[in-house]
Amino acid sequence: MMNALRSLAALALFPTLCSAAFPTLFLKPVCLQQIHSPTNFAHANDGSGRLFICDQEGKIYVFKSGMLLPTPFLDISSTAPAPDGRVIPVNTGYSERGLLGMAFHPDFSNATAPGYRRFYLYYSAPVGPNMNPSSVQDNVSVLAEYQVSATNPDRADPSTERVLLTFGQPQSNHNGGQLEFGPDGLLYLGTGDGGNSNDNFTGHTGGNGTRPAGALGNSLDRRNLLGKILRLDPLGTNGQGGQYGIPASNPFVGQSQDFSDNSLDGPIRGEIYAYGLRNPWRFSFDKRPGGTNRLFCGDVGQGRVEEVNLIVSGGNYGWRFREGSFAFDTAMTGAGTAPSSYIDPIAQYQHPGISPSLGLPALGLSVTGGYVYRGAAIPALQGKYLFADYGATSGAASGRLMGLEETSPGSGAFTLTQAVPLLGGTSYNPFANRILCMGEDESGELYLGCKTTAGVQALDNNLPAGGIFKVVAAPSVTTVNLTPVKDTSLYAENNNSNGVGPAIFTGFAAPQGNPTEGFPRRALLAFNVSSLPAGVTLTSAQLVLTLTQAASGAPSQSFSLYPLTRSWVEGASNAGLPGGTGAYPEINDASWNFHTVTSNSPFPTGLAWTTPGGDFNSTVSATATVGTSSGSTSTWAGSRLVSDVYQWRRGSLANHGWILIGPETIQSGRRFSSREENDSPSQRPRLSVSYTAGSPFETWQATHYPNLLLGAFVDPNADTDGDGLGSQIEYAYGYSPNSFNSSSNFTTATTAGAAGSTDFTVTFRRDSSATDLTYHLQTSSNLSTWTNIATSTAGATAVGANGGSVLSDNLISGTARLVTVRENLPAGSNEKRFVRLQVLRNP
Repeated sequence: MMNALRSLAALALFPTLCSAAFPTLFLKPVCLQQIHSPTNFAHANDGSGRLFICDQEGKIYVFKSGMLLPTPFLDISSTAPAPDGRVIPVNTGYSERGLLGMAFHPDFSNATAPGYRRFYLYYSAPVGPNMNPSSVQDNVSVLAEYQVSATNPDRADPSTERVLLTFGQPQSNHNGGQLEFGPDGLLYLGTGDGGNSNDNFTGHTGGNGTRPAGALGNSLDRRNLLGKILRLDPLGTNGQGGQYGIPASNPFVGQSQDFSDNSLDGPIRGEIYAYGLRNPWRFSFDKRPGGTNRLFCGDVGQGRVEEVNLIVSGGNYGWRFREGSFAFDTAMTGAGTAPSSYIDPIAQYQHPGISPSLGLPALGLSVTGGYVYRGAAIPALQGKYLFADYGATSGAASGRLMGLEETSPGSGAFTLTQAVPLLGGTSYNPFANRILCMGEDESGELYLGCKTTAGVQALDNNLPAGGIFKVVAAPSVTTVNLTPVKDTSLYAENNNSNGVGPAIFTGFAAPQGNPTEGFPRRALLAFNVSSLPAGVTLTSAQLVLTLTQAASGAPSQSFSLYPLTRSWVEGASNAGLPGGTGAYPEINDASWNFHTVTSNSPFPTGLAWTTPGGDFNSTVSATATVGTSSGSTSTWAGSRLVSDVYQWRRGSLANHGWILIGPETIQSGRRFSSREENDSPSQRPRLSVSYTAGSPFETWQATHYPNLLLGAFVDPNADTDGDGLGSQIEYAYGYSPNSFNSSSNFTTATTAGAAGSTDFTVTFRRDSSATDLTYHLQTSSNLSTWTNIATSTAGATAVGANGGSVLSDNLISGTARLVTVRENLPAGSNEKRFVRLQVLRNP
């Protein structure tokens, strides 16, 4: 799967290293902390607009109308009820096994076609009988077909599993995972080389525990299916076991491989489309309208190079003889196992810190293949290949978004953008960290699946660590500056405090005249972030402090912020200036031992911290290097800082502020201005937060369900306030779903019209701020055929149609409006008249 991220280079061996014309993009979070480890996206191409998300543990979720449905589309995890559990167990540790791929048959929605209601999964299963074993076997890769429920399109039927193909994996890693139907209607599957490293270990052709040089390896051995791109007909029958077909047009059908070492000879597997790949974790076809139908593949490298390839029928991409365009095992030439020809990548980049350098940009450790953008929402991105890297430093949470652009159509030469410009920079988002996968929806818009932890089920603040982000054009940004609502300092040696003093202290303070001794200080700060509008998406957060004094002889040093996990108070103690030893704590001060001092006579007592010096999460929110010049400012920023502010605003994490901790060694003390600094108010601590406005529905949802996780499901038919209106109608009317509303303002009346006709008059309520809604007032005489007589789109004034006349569209209160529509029924018309209000939302 993801071994690490790499870099990009030119065609003719290296891509041109100049900045392609990529627009500034924004990774808009749409669903956070509800999925553990997103590995794959798929859509059914059935007009539903649904996005299907695979969670590595073995569950598939439906993302629909901006919300994640709470019941999985399918659960084949190891914890699923028997006999549905299929996927090998995973836990909080790192693993490349699990549910790895999903694809819907192109005829999924065609009721007359054999592919109707069928989709395909690729997953890792435990070793078991009849599982096509390898010589050494850690797990078994399974390609299986399932069918959607006949009665519920948002649920699959686990009993319909039909296993097409299985093959053993000698080790736990390098399982590949991408499933995709090509423009030819056939199913393509990417497989890894079997795992461990170097493709010459036990279970790899020619390999063993000593890792012999010159071994052929699995990827170049066309007698097996490892390290390949396979091409299958999932409804055919001429494959092994009769559950899939091998297309006659596959490049190696009926052929054998021939080496000087006869033990390596034998028939080639007809399923193979391309080979010589190490771990093709993600690939995609450029098959949408305007596309070239080419197959782009990110192949995860070994220890030096990450690469992007254009996959062609019969292509050999060189691994383990080559890594990228560089030699990997030159002993293969003398051993007679080296390929006579191979295809170099269209782009490559090296791992950070390798020596000697290969002369490539050092961009990451594990490439995540992407997509050529063919959507409509970002015209400036049209035709460009967007891809990513999992994490730049030993799998750390530092994923990178990159791009390729062909220099001229059909040239095969590409320009690399080493870092696609992102609104807020690369660290703006709390969950856009490790980039596991990319995908596209039915409209061709792109998504990223990310996570903040390395382990499959490892949590972040006791919640799943996965996040789903949509790639959108950069929106406008608003920035606000907040000052603390409280700050203070904790003094280790005397349990003093400094609640309303003009300074806060951190680091190690030495007694005057004795710089080799001293005691630690820690600063506490808290901000009220509730003033940030509901439903916004944060793009950056920065804490800025002004230094007023540094310990004598102190060098520049790192100081870190941590989120506090317990409430605390700012009392009335004031040490003044210089203030280095603090002041005796007042009642309702915080001190080194107590988060709340309840008595200070004869000595301070109160509510104790669990750990003296403050209770805090050990995960660093941000680190800054602090100098020694009085009046200089230091800035703390980064994704974890944004995460803190985001979760405080959403209510998913209690807001107790931060604790600032320095090296706590001699000559490290620092004094900063506090919120009570009166001589120079501009030097007070400042939290600068930038954000973009949410969609109307996101704003409404965050306003009325403030503790709901982003993208969580709100039942559109739920009536929590008992007023007879479901939540989707409450939104359309501009109501609160939590307050009883006595009237829907939906009324009908008939009156005599001109010349014996009848005027049928209807009123309905709409919310002009709900610009994602379209309101259709419709009438019918038979409940089967409905006609629009008035429409309001994107907040605009309603207009009549098909004989309907809008008499008024008047403001009621706030952004709610009352629309009055009249339909004139001709004289002699005795038909019944039914009326309904249809409301459609564009998520």
